[in-house]
Amino acid sequence: MQNRKDLLFTAMTEAKFPGQSQNQDSVYARAGRTESDVLYGIFVVADGVGGLKDGSLASQTVIETIEAHFEPLWPAVTAVSDQTVTRLRQQLKKAIYKANDAIRAQIGDKEERMASTITCALVVDQAIIVANAGDSRTYLYRQKQLEQLTQDHSLVAWLLRQEHITAEEALTHPYRNVLTHALGAMDKPQVDLFTHRLFPGDWLLLCSDGIWGTLSGAVLAEYLQTAVSPEAVAPTIMQAAQNHSDDLSLILVHLPLM
Repeated sequence: MQNRKDLLFTAMTEAKFPGQSQNQDSVYARAGRTESDVLYGIFVVADGVGGLKDGSLASQTVIETIEAHFEPLWPAVTAVSDQTVTRLRQQLKKAIYKANDAIRAQIGDKEERMASTITCALVVDQAIIVANAGDSRTYLYRQKQLEQLTQDHSLVAWLLRQEHITAEEALTHPYRNVLTHALGAMDKPQVDLFTHRLFPGDWLLLCSDGIWGTLSGAVLAEYLQTAVSPEAVAPTIMQAAQNHSDDLSLILVHLPLM
């Protein structure tokens, strides 16, 4: 049974046409305490790239690789220090590149391409290590403010950062689905890592573009402002985002107030 100091979380994924179309997204969420009573959590959203072969296999490969990599590592976390966080950052990057290699190994010499995005959050005690490749996002909601922790690896995001287009133009840009980096798409894709601190009352939202592409940051913040638990608000967000244009995936993580 979870107590007030434990992470509360839920994960959901749904095809754009539930029961009719294949879901290209995959999610993984696990949290608990080590034998030394160190709080930990690992949360992953992977979105198989639409238009390429076996997107669902690519995203599932990401999940399975990350899970297998970290499963034996948690018992070794006996205390939390800057060195612990640094090692976990290194392990996360290593695991993501391992997932990239696993996808590419399944492609082999075939001409078909297969790729997946990833956004991942590791929590150890009150440290958060966030990583991403592609346009799946991780947000932090704190004190009524929603902050996007990741930067999209997409053509439109690059054009926006270079101020070649406006935020309004980005919403309807014809190339808004073109990624500049994704796992499986190249030998060594760009993987961004960020380290933050988690405080009681904070929320993490990890999601595929099916969520953030439909619901604005302001709308997502409104849902989290009134949320009582991840399990209660997640179905509401999923239903609001379901316009049958894309698969939907989200993970909500909450550290309750002491």
